[in-house]
Amino acid sequence: MSAEEREALEHTGDQDKQDKGAAAADRPAGLIGAVDNVLRLLRLFEDRQVIRVNQVSRDMGLSRSTVHRLLSTLSYHEYVEQDAYSRAYRPGPALVDIGLSVVRNMDIRAMARSSLIELRDFTDETVHLATRRGTEMLYVDSVESEQTVRVSSRIGWSLPAHATAAGKVLLAELTEEQLTALYPSERLDAPTERAAATRTELRGHLAVVREQGYAVNHAESEDEVSAVGVAVRDRYGQAIAALVTTAPKSRADAAWIATTVQASVRVAAELTARTG
Repeated sequence: MSAEEREALEHTGDQDKQDKGAAAADRPAGLIGAVDNVLRLLRLFEDRQVIRVNQVSRDMGLSRSTVHRLLSTLSYHEYVEQDAYSRAYRPGPALVDIGLSVVRNMDIRAMARSSLIELRDFTDETVHLATRRGTEMLYVDSVESEQTVRVSSRIGWSLPAHATAAGKVLLAELTEEQLTALYPSERLDAPTERAAATRTELRGHLAVVREQGYAVNHAESEDEVSAVGVAVRDRYGQAIAALVTTAPKSRADAAWIATTVQASVRVAAELTARTG
């Protein structure tokens, strides 16, 4: 290492110490400094369309080298992107997608509440609203059946997408390339013996879902629980969530499935119309 490189490294270290010292004065105990700096930096986009290194350095009390590293890290993960001409930074696709997704999920949950109640009252079974996060399904709302023996609320639960009716109906929307990217391995973790254990088996399930327009789950994610799932779409026809009706497996015979599918498709269509 040359003398100049050692001097630059020492200078960077000194600046980092200064940054940490300046930030620590205002930071409650227990906060992680680097994470705090990243979050404070991202909040700058609340008032500005673009940000610049000098501006961030001045506003946050951090050295230019520290700001450069923060922005380089955020750029790598696509939370910011740099304009090739002005060299200013603007929100990147990952940050925009997260914001839109949060707003969309808040909206769909508010709009779906009456639909969940309607479907619960018609089927007399517990109904859920779920969204996909990668290979997991997040259950964001539920309305429980009033029967003594029933499936309970799943609000806040996260279950494997490939083993749920909600997940399969949304995975069926993906292209073959997207599905392979999501499941790069042929082997899948099967929460029960009925769940798909390979990507090839999952492809077969999804082909059936595309043909039928709905998904069925018989004790694939949980023992003794069956479900019917249908997609809810936005104004552009994109599937954004799933309505799922769940029942004890002992009550989910062919007649129940047929009746539940018919009601679910109708309610989902009405909810889809409201999203537009």
